[in-house]
Amino acid sequence: MSNAPASVQPPDAGHTAHRFFAIQELLGIPELARFYTDLLINTSTTITAARERQEFSKSTAYKYANMLEKLGVAEELDEHQDGSALWRAEPVSGDWTDEITLEFGPAIIAVYGATSVDDDLELYVDRHGKAALAPAVMGTINYLQGETTRRGVADDVGVPAVEAIAVTQAIERVLVVVKDSDPTLSDVTFEVNVHERAIERGPYERADE
Repeated sequence: MSNAPASVQPPDAGHTAHRFFAIQELLGIPELARFYTDLLINTSTTITAARERQEFSKSTAYKYANMLEKLGVAEELDEHQDGSALWRAEPVSGDWTDEITLEFGPAIIAVYGATSVDDDLELYVDRHGKAALAPAVMGTINYLQGETTRRGVADDVGVPAVEAIAVTQAIERVLVVVKDSDPTLSDVTFEVNVHERAIERGPYERADE
């Protein structure tokens, strides 16, 4: 009989690894992240409706849908609407721990997806790198909770005030739409109102609103 020690791998290691690779993939292709976010906030919806909202070609939309299905974050249902199959997306989140712990979820995925269509977010990433989105998102959440000002966010993330104002305005348009679909924000209450006109300028919309 072997005297080798029993495995100490936690029973949910496979699920944790799955979430890690799914998030990694979503944070690698902004258009994929944007398509995933649209499916998530409008679940259940059709690929046709999602691609029209996000202005993707039919081939691109189905390519991304298949990728999301392989990642295990979306699935085709045995239900139809207007002759097209409905799809459902699931929220995915996970923690990354180094010197501090960062929680990645639908909000940061949605903001990263928005970099493919929002000039302010694209410019911010060009100047500071993709990793700088996380503290900007956290700062914007704090601002929407009424815990800081936009200039306070600038100090926290180390960018000029004018740049912080532009990026937080871009991020808040995303957060207010995706919040209800992000379990990591379920205990968060936004005290600052975002004008409907500003939301309409954002990359995401709920089909039922």
